[in-house]
Amino acid sequence: MIKALLLDLGDTLIDTHKVPQAPYPGVEKALGALKALKTADHKPLVMCLVSDYTMPKPRTPDAIAAAFAEYLQVLDKTHLRGFFEPVNERVTLSTHAGKLKPAAEVFKTALKRAGIHGTLRETLFITENAEHIKVCRDDLHMKTLQFGVDFTSWSDAPKLIAQKIGVAA
Repeated sequence: MIKALLLDLGDTLIDTHKVPQAPYPGVEKALGALKALKTADHKPLVMCLVSDYTMPKPRTPDAIAAAFAEYLQVLDKTHLRGFFEPVNERVTLSTHAGKLKPAAEVFKTALKRAGIHGTLRETLFITENAEHIKVCRDDLHMKTLQFGVDFTSWSDAPKLIAQKIGVAA
C-alpha cells in the first residue's frame, strides 16, 4: 500500500527553462487534488518534495540551513510552498541525507522527516529523470511515474496517481 507521494520539483513540477521559473500548467490544481487523496487504508496520502537542489561543501549545519532557505524561496516564488507545509517535514533536500538522488538514503530521509513509518516499497516517486526512475523502480522497488513519459499533462496526474496507489480520484 502506498503511504507517501514523493515529488521532484525542477522539470517535474516547475519549468526551470522558463524565466522566471514557473509551475507547469495544471500543477497547482493537481497538487490541490492530490492533497485530498486518501491511502487505501483511508489515511491522508502524505505528499513531499525530494530534491537534489544543492549539496554545499562543506556540508555544515549552517550551509544546509542556507541551502534549505534558498530552496524555500523557489517554492515561494512559484507559489507551491503551501502544498508542502510544514516544510520541515514535507521538503527534503539531498543535502539533508548527505547523498544525491537516487540514493536510498535520500528517500528514507524524506520518509523520516515526514514521520512516515513505512518502506520505500510504500512510496510513489514522480520525476522527469529517466535514470532516477530506473533506479527507484528496479533497485529500490519504489512505485514510479515519469513526467513527460507516463503523463505529459498535470491535469491527467491526479487520476493516474490515484490508480497507481489503488484508490478513487
